[in-house]
Amino acid sequence: MHPQSKLYFQKTNYHASLRFLFVISLILFNGYLINLGKTYQSFFISTQSLLLMSLFAPLHECSHSTAFKSKFLNRLVMFCCGMIHLMPSIWFREFHMQHHRHTQDVTKDPELGTEYPRTIGDYIFLITGIKIWIYLVKNFFRLLSGNANESYINKHNTKKVVIEARIIFIVYLLFLFVSLNLNNGILLYAWIIPMIIGQPFLRLFLLAEHGLCDLTTDMSKNSRTTKTNFLVRFFMWNMNYHTEHHTTPGIPFHKLQEYQKIIKHKFKYQELGYLNFHKKYLMHLLNQKAFAGFDSMYQ
Repeated sequence: MHPQSKLYFQKTNYHASLRFLFVISLILFNGYLINLGKTYQSFFISTQSLLLMSLFAPLHECSHSTAFKSKFLNRLVMFCCGMIHLMPSIWFREFHMQHHRHTQDVTKDPELGTEYPRTIGDYIFLITGIKIWIYLVKNFFRLLSGNANESYINKHNTKKVVIEARIIFIVYLLFLFVSLNLNNGILLYAWIIPMIIGQPFLRLFLLAEHGLCDLTTDMSKNSRTTKTNFLVRFFMWNMNYHTEHHTTPGIPFHKLQEYQKIIKHKFKYQELGYLNFHKKYLMHLLNQKAFAGFDSMYQ
């Protein structure tokens, strides 16, 4: 197939519906097992953390309106996943579209507002998830207060961003009210705790997308594709094919693997697994420290 063939851009409701409903079913069933409070509750909480983290993938895909053919389904799933991740969906879409327009541009890419780890300490702090939670909580309450004046938010969408944040806040309060009245800790054990302990896995995954790539707007050099196993590809909706996605964001997730086979030779950064990437990242940080120490000896 030619890379520009219309077949690559064809959207369906089928692929995303099956995948999303399957994952939601696993989350609900696993939540039920957590609520039973049996011997293996810790195991099910750990499993829940990975399942909930995987919902970032449909949030991301729906922000491009490529997950589903239906606009309604894209918006509905994006809203639900954004609410679970403390990322109001309209705000996330505005943030993410700016990232795509100005990928790795140090003055315009909002993802570079938080620097990539430059030391081992920075790396550990990022992976713990503390850094992103501080940012997300501050951002949510900023939006809740009516402040949606970030440069990447389209002025026509500022009111929508604020309204959505307030709707999500009301939903949170309703969940809390019901949970307290039923004297049930399901929200804590099946949502809040799993989200906290699962965040490091998402940070490890996302760091590979642009970490150590060139600070250029050239899409073939500013993103990374990472080869991985079927389970990661399935639950993360082929987000590992990140260079392909940035090069042609209009291609739905279920076509990226096929597309990658045709254009992979054009990309600078391709990695054989996430473990390999993080080994190289840590070695890069250690070498930086070693060279800095070496230089200081002769100053």
